[in-house]
Amino acid sequence: MEIRRDDPKARANFRARHNCDSKKDKTTAGYWSCRMWEGGTSVSQLTKTNIEGQILKADDEQRLVYGWASVVTEKGEPVVDRQGDVIEPETLVKAVNNFMENIRVGKEMHKGDQIGAVIHSMPVTKEIGESLGIQSDREGWVVAFKVYDDDVWARVKSGELAAFSIGGRAIKESYDA
Repeated sequence: MEIRRDDPKARANFRARHNCDSKKDKTTAGYWSCRMWEGGTSVSQLTKTNIEGQILKADDEQRLVYGWASVVTEKGEPVVDRQGDVIEPETLVKAVNNFMENIRVGKEMHKGDQIGAVIHSMPVTKEIGESLGIQSDREGWVVAFKVYDDDVWARVKSGELAAFSIGGRAIKESYDA
């Protein structure tokens, strides 16, 4: 089956069938389905978060990499993550707190033995940022990950491993407001 999202007639037909002009609640699947069928931008542009998981700073001496482990809003708009989910900032904060309290372990590609650990962690929400005097166009989770494994660190330094990924488990819920 072919998806004809870039065909203006097919796009208009989809948007009319799904009443896309009335979908305003960003926490619903209908809103995001309609958003994917808007003209003027590609699906990959809508779902792309360049910064998430990317190593933004590396400290060779301490074997630390820094970056956004998760971005949940960008300029006030919810971000669709790589699994197609939208995470509320408050939900992310609870998950971050649980991860830091109970897990903190890093593995290569989520498998095998521990190769490092999250040693700095900061959930950034509008509320937290405002209370600390931090201004950001993003809400999410900033981390510093310490790499213990020599081979993995060599691959980070060479650029072969230029990103990190935070794994987790969740119970998905449909939400209709």
